[in-house]
Amino acid sequence: MIAVASRALLALTLLGSPLAARQDIPPDSIITVVDGDTLPHFGAVGGVAVDGLGYVYHANFRNSVWRYTPGVGVELHADGLYGASGNAIGPRGELYQSSFTGNFVSRVSRTGAVEAFADSGLSGPVGIAVGPAGELYVCNCTGNSIARVGPTGVASAFASGPLFACPNGITRDDRGDLYVVNFNSTQVIQISPDGAARVFADIPGGGGNGHITFARNGFYVTKLRGHQVFRLYRDGTSRPVAGTGNRGHSDGPALEAMLTQPNGIAWAPATGELWINELVSGNGVRGGAARALLRRIRIITVADLIAAAPPGVESVTEAYRRYRTARPGELVASEAIAAAYAIFTPGRNPDALAIFELTAADHPGDADAQYHLGEAYRFTGSTDRAITQYRRALALQPGHSQALARLATLGGR
Repeated sequence: MIAVASRALLALTLLGSPLAARQDIPPDSIITVVDGDTLPHFGAVGGVAVDGLGYVYHANFRNSVWRYTPGVGVELHADGLYGASGNAIGPRGELYQSSFTGNFVSRVSRTGAVEAFADSGLSGPVGIAVGPAGELYVCNCTGNSIARVGPTGVASAFASGPLFACPNGITRDDRGDLYVVNFNSTQVIQISPDGAARVFADIPGGGGNGHITFARNGFYVTKLRGHQVFRLYRDGTSRPVAGTGNRGHSDGPALEAMLTQPNGIAWAPATGELWINELVSGNGVRGGAARALLRRIRIITVADLIAAAPPGVESVTEAYRRYRTARPGELVASEAIAAAYAIFTPGRNPDALAIFELTAADHPGDADAQYHLGEAYRFTGSTDRAITQYRRALALQPGHSQALARLATLGGR
């Protein structure tokens, strides 16, 4: 096992007064943290996937997959692959791993046992996305198409056409659509559940794209040749969030940190982190002798600003509003709700209630935001207002079991 390097550098104070005192949110409010040593014998970097327990799977484009255990280190997980590229976690925690050179997809158990899963109908497979029934959607880079692989491992055509230019990375959003990034162009392609494709966005920067992941009501995209990571919003706009655009290696505030050919990317919702991999040396994506590095990007959210704010309704309200103004496309209801519960303690109930009210107002179509405001009213003794909120949640989501249970408890009103 390769020991984890103790290089977790936070160059910008997250929870101290310097950030809380500012009147805006600086563009370097996403911090990169190196977490891992270099891995020898890498041909280049493949995909990155994070499972429900927080294990990070890191593919070597030659023949193996390494697994990072949080707080422990990196060890070889699976070997004997053939151009290990994109990957994804299946519904039972298994890893699906593409082998670009061998034109097949393997299924890797949590213990590292490798078995063939799909070995026909694929052409330079890279990125993988898992559908709601456990089916796979696989990028055929050399075939300029997307294949669908059913539960028995049989691949069939799903989407193709001139929009695809070595489709490399793929992700599925919360609405059921697929999003694909091209390696040989800067475009992002949206694919509806029926296989219809359209151009969704064009991300600026050097060369094509690497991989893409859905997170926080939007996407994050690596620019392998551009040495950056971009945030992509639902409206198709984007902005860089990590890397200067110049090749190199340095930690610190994300827009000041330097990356070298970042490729794989995955979101870890439990920790609010992005994981990427990148080269330390080598001659490009298929280069000769190379070493790779796992890097972690800590996302600063509205919860961080609320936690950093001094007690008081005015203070936490200002923190919330500053985030909303500076990051209008990144105000995620679940993050604000979690922040409100975190300060819902004796003496700070009014502070928490203010955040619940702001969140419900800013997310009028979110049933959970309405329900949790109802919970806040119930906790603070405003039963009639709580009932109103539970009914609003049910109007948005008629089967909302928690709201139904609360109304029943309150006498069916």
